[in-house]
Amino acid sequence: MKSIRWLTVAALAACGGGGSAPDRSAAAPGTDTPAPVLPAAPDTGARAAVPPSPPAPTPRDTGVTPWVALELPSEPWSQTAGSAEALLLRVRDVVAAQLEEPDAGVLPTRMESQSADSAVGVLVEPVTGDDSVRETEFRLRLRREGGTWRVVGVERRSRCRRGVAAEGLCL
Repeated sequence: MKSIRWLTVAALAACGGGGSAPDRSAAAPGTDTPAPVLPAAPDTGARAAVPPSPPAPTPRDTGVTPWVALELPSEPWSQTAGSAEALLLRVRDVVAAQLEEPDAGVLPTRMESQSADSAVGVLVEPVTGDDSVRETEFRLRLRREGGTWRVVGVERRSRCRRGVAAEGLCL
């Protein structure tokens, strides 16, 4: 019986139907005897159902609402600083104080772009009290006027938990 299995495996390997022949030098754990070759499971013809591919994303499926411009001047956007990075951190600190958040570090910031006289920074506010909005992002347009950096524009958008409705609001 053992020799029949070896012949079957070797024949399948030669025909390209069963992969390569097993390595006869492989020993069963704890012995010097070659490990037994188990027969392959019979093909019943049943195939696993392949799930359909998801539809291609559309703009409203992205989970991010469009940017909306905010009116200036208003607090906290009326801050100034000696550098774009310092201004972004100062705005973050004012927002944290308004939220009564003792650790301003929970509000991530990043600089998207910066040149000698202008920059774009982003401030992210996690939202915990709304089951449809994950976080609110503020995109700050910064400009250097003389030796002082100011906020010259602010836009807001939301990152949604379940997607965006046709009206541009989180679901």
